[in-house]
Amino acid sequence: MHFDPISLTELYLEEGRRLQLRYRRRGFSAEEAADLTQEAFLKLSQTPPEDIRDLRAYLRRIAENLFFDALRRARRSREVFPSEACLSEEIADPRPSVEAALIAREAEEALDHALAELPPRCREVVRLHKFEGLSYVEIAQKMGVSRNTVMVHMVKGLGALRRRLTEAEGEEEEEGD
Repeated sequence: MHFDPISLTELYLEEGRRLQLRYRRRGFSAEEAADLTQEAFLKLSQTPPEDIRDLRAYLRRIAENLFFDALRRARRSREVFPSEACLSEEIADPRPSVEAALIAREAEEALDHALAELPPRCREVVRLHKFEGLSYVEIAQKMGVSRNTVMVHMVKGLGALRRRLTEAEGEEEEEGD
């Protein structure tokens, strides 16, 4: 069973712009924000509706996961291309604008700060899974705990990160008013 296209369209009209703005505040270009938003809705549309209790909350979770995935890819690409010397002058400058770089740096600092506030085990589980790409089973083996314990730490850690980053966004919006 799939979602009713009308309900997805209504949800997109209500939440799509908000997601794009959230991605923009975190340093993504308008095009990247639109792509990530579209990817979030695509993932949502592929999830059986009976598996979802709160549609908006589930969409936000998908969006957060896509943010972390994009951040991890960006960190890895910096490792792949440590020097710009190998780039041809004929290729357009791949660096983000100064404004986008500043926004991305602020988002990364907010994430680092939020990670530092996590309890040590939660922080380690999130780091190993989201930034090093280890599976729950691999993390469990590495830490000497059960897979379920890893899942509990992951849920607690991501929930705390989500709350802290949402609070930080609210503080930024208040400062901007």
